[in-house]
Amino acid sequence: MKKSILPIAFVIGACLLARPFPVAAEQRPVPPAAVGGVLDLDRWQTARDGPLRLAGQWEFYWGALLSPVDFRSGAAPEKTGWFNMPAVWNGISVDGRQLDGVGVATFRLRLRIDPRQGRQALIIPYAFTAYRLWVDDQPAVAVGRVGTSADHMVPGYRSRVVFIDTQTDGAVDLTLQISNFMHAKGGMRDPIRLVAASQAPGIMHRALVKDVMVFGCLLIMGIYHLAMFAFRRSDRFNLYFALCCFFFSMRASLTGEVFLLVLFPDLEWRITVRLEWLCVYLGGPLAVAFVHACFPSECNFRICRGGLAVAVILALMTLLAPPMVFTGMFPLISPLIVLMLAYCSWVLLVATLRGRSGALPMLLNLVLVIAAVVNDVLYANEVIHTGHYIPYGMLLFVFSQAMILARRSASAHRRLEATNVAHELEIRERKRAEAEVKAYRDRLEDLVKKRTDALALANRRLQQELDDRKTAEMEKSSLQERLQRAKKMEALGTLAGGVAHDLNNILSGVVGYPDLLLQDLPSDSPLRNPMLTIRQSGRKAAAIVQDLLTLARRGVADFKVLDLNRIVTDYLNSPEFEKLIQFHPAVSVKTRLAATPMYVKGSPVHLFKTVMNLVSNAAEAMPEGGVIRIQTESRLVDRPPDDDDAARTGAHIALTIKDNGIGISQDDMERIFEPFYTKKIMGNSGTGLGMAVVWGTVKDHNGFIDSGSREGAGSTFTLYFPATCERPAKAPARWCLGNHRGKGETVLVVDDVAEQRDLASAMLTKLGYRAEAVSSGEAAVDHVARRPVELLLLDMIMDPGIDGLETYQRILESTPGQRAVIASGYAETARIREAQRIGFATYLKKPYELESLAKAIRATLAK
Repeated sequence: MKKSILPIAFVIGACLLARPFPVAAEQRPVPPAAVGGVLDLDRWQTARDGPLRLAGQWEFYWGALLSPVDFRSGAAPEKTGWFNMPAVWNGISVDGRQLDGVGVATFRLRLRIDPRQGRQALIIPYAFTAYRLWVDDQPAVAVGRVGTSADHMVPGYRSRVVFIDTQTDGAVDLTLQISNFMHAKGGMRDPIRLVAASQAPGIMHRALVKDVMVFGCLLIMGIYHLAMFAFRRSDRFNLYFALCCFFFSMRASLTGEVFLLVLFPDLEWRITVRLEWLCVYLGGPLAVAFVHACFPSECNFRICRGGLAVAVILALMTLLAPPMVFTGMFPLISPLIVLMLAYCSWVLLVATLRGRSGALPMLLNLVLVIAAVVNDVLYANEVIHTGHYIPYGMLLFVFSQAMILARRSASAHRRLEATNVAHELEIRERKRAEAEVKAYRDRLEDLVKKRTDALALANRRLQQELDDRKTAEMEKSSLQERLQRAKKMEALGTLAGGVAHDLNNILSGVVGYPDLLLQDLPSDSPLRNPMLTIRQSGRKAAAIVQDLLTLARRGVADFKVLDLNRIVTDYLNSPEFEKLIQFHPAVSVKTRLAATPMYVKGSPVHLFKTVMNLVSNAAEAMPEGGVIRIQTESRLVDRPPDDDDAARTGAHIALTIKDNGIGISQDDMERIFEPFYTKKIMGNSGTGLGMAVVWGTVKDHNGFIDSGSREGAGSTFTLYFPATCERPAKAPARWCLGNHRGKGETVLVVDDVAEQRDLASAMLTKLGYRAEAVSSGEAAVDHVARRPVELLLLDMIMDPGIDGLETYQRILESTPGQRAVIASGYAETARIREAQRIGFATYLKKPYELESLAKAIRATLAK
């Protein structure tokens, strides 16, 4: 039952796309109508109010083809009367005679348009069966050739667009000639529409796309069912259904915008009208044949055969008789078509009551098809003025049949699978029974008992062995996973270290030289903004490198005492959070921060990124909106998690971030902290490093993570950091180059990269120090032994030769108390701490700027 809703939604959506939505009644004025051959448009603006039907009273001149010249002559033609357009003139009384469809007529209408509206356009539908239009005194468009007899006219079916320029006085005269000697009806059934010139192409394009879409869908489904009939000739309903699809797809191309003539402009009118009416007359009998093929037990074969006979007769008449004959038969055939479809509905109702598969959805869709047929019958007989809807009803029916066939195929497959399973079970049971019978036949009762006891004992031992093996396999699998994770982190750490060492050396120039040059550039220099941009780009690249080091847990973090509440508040006031809320406007954040400061020792940059990553993931998990709750509190931990041996007990600061989003599955929760594991689109929402960086940051701060989630119920992440009794140091005064200048102290730069030595020497010289440089640790040891210096600016990793720690250790042997600033973008944290422990050493992270270098040197010299 639910499957039949899909095609209904498809067709309704297609119709809505094809037709523009009307403006609300309270915002749109009432469309004016022509009165006395004049249509006043002073209160209607097409650009604002949309297309306007030129409906109402037109001047009517029967039996004459008049042009604007005839109305400018001294003796104006005598008017027959007023004609309510749009309509056909069949049944109109003129001089006491009821008109049929044959004849000629002229219609006139004066438009009064505000000249300020600009250029306008007329969308003109096809007429029965030729017309010619003048705008003021100029011929505007002609479809076919109008004439006073069948020999002098040429019929045509085309929609046209005419652009008109409003006169200064706003008056536009329309003169329309229509002649018909070919069709049973004469006149113009659809209205001429006035639109803004800029809107006309879009309206025509949407109408054409609508017809092409319906034609294409029906044609494809017809080909599909015809192919199914070719592979399975016994299913004759596929043949009848394919024919219905072909005929109604053809009719969709011959109504509305008649796009078949757009493809084949030289196609003769008689061929198009025969094709159109052939589709009309064959629709009902083919529907009866299709229902009979689907439900033969409920359908009378005689009625089906009679319907097909009627279809053959009507088809022959359509192909052989003049158009005037078969187009005039429709009022007589219409009740018969409606009766055929009503009989199909009755058959489907009976099949539904008997529980036939697919009968109910087919009945529901056929009711809508019948509604479309009734609409087209009433429209063709001038009872209503809606339009052609049979192709849409047929499109609905086609897609419902596709759903029914898919359901039947799935049901048949399930039944086949169930039968196969039942057969396999039966065979298995038979084999087991035969084995038992043979065992009872070959063995004595006591032997069976002994063997049974032995088998039971063996089974218990086997079960115990299987349990032990299963436990061992689980432990082995767990160890392998931990080993693989450790190898992955080790490989990532090696990769991050190499990248950080090389890239930070490169970035030192990108960050340092702009900083150095900015000191000498005047504030109005055109180079100042480019230099600031280069320095900012270098800072961003350095931050990415630092993320890699954090992920590998090999970075050297600058820990200080800080308030975790302040970290959360700073992020919520940051541009990053504002950008996140812009992408997720339906997400709100509520905080419940502890009333007292939550002091921890940590890196403000890394903790800021941790909060940012968790809040960003929570927002991504709520595509429909929701609430993110952030809470800080003090907790006493007496038992760390079982999977975290390094976690400590005691007083901790807990940071909880909770959302009510879509949640995380159990399988994903086990891998959520793995590097590069993500359920997002790479390059769009994330890279898979966010949660891994969170994990690395928490571990670097000697903390642990407690996480929980359930699909559909949101996720909760609680981060524990050891609390500290220390208090934050006072904020340093604002940096000024004059307050940090040296006094000519000698600083020895030790770095294996020439560019690094040049940059450091230039910056030291700028700061007022005397800079000397060597390229290796061995050279530094010799230099200090020969010529002592006040300070070493020492790179930690140098290749080849000894590294920075060993260099410093050797220098301290000969020069105890030697001060040093250790500059490195990557180094083991333990080696940095060892260098700080054995001497007066300060750590400076590459790439560094003039300010950080100046502060590090002054702080080291002050020790």
